[in-house]
Amino acid sequence: MGLNLGGFGDLKGLIEKAKSPGGLMEIAKSLPLDQLLQKLPLDSLLTPEFMQKYTPFQSIGELLEKAGLGSAGDSAQRIAEVPQDKLDNQVKETTSFGSMQQLLQKAVEYYQSRQPGGK
Repeated sequence: MGLNLGGFGDLKGLIEKAKSPGGLMEIAKSLPLDQLLQKLPLDSLLTPEFMQKYTPFQSIGELLEKAGLGSAGDSAQRIAEVPQDKLDNQVKETTSFGSMQQLLQKAVEYYQSRQPGGK
């Protein structure tokens, strides 16, 4: 019996979808934030390079620290433990993104553009 992940079928199907061109972006646009935080490779997406380019923060840890939701040393995985409404509010108030989901979608786009054969 397969594990159903937001309409993507079993885990194997999700992994295959993520490997396909545009697959991560399709996942980022299709799943709700709580599932994205569990399924996406957050440490690969929310890198210091991405954060410095698209936000006023040096790292995801700094964003969490400024919001009183964590410390500067926190990894991207820490955001999965933060209440979503507080995370969305911090992102909306301090970045050009309207929500954490939008920030993650941009991170996926940026990540894919940096991969061999990416846009």
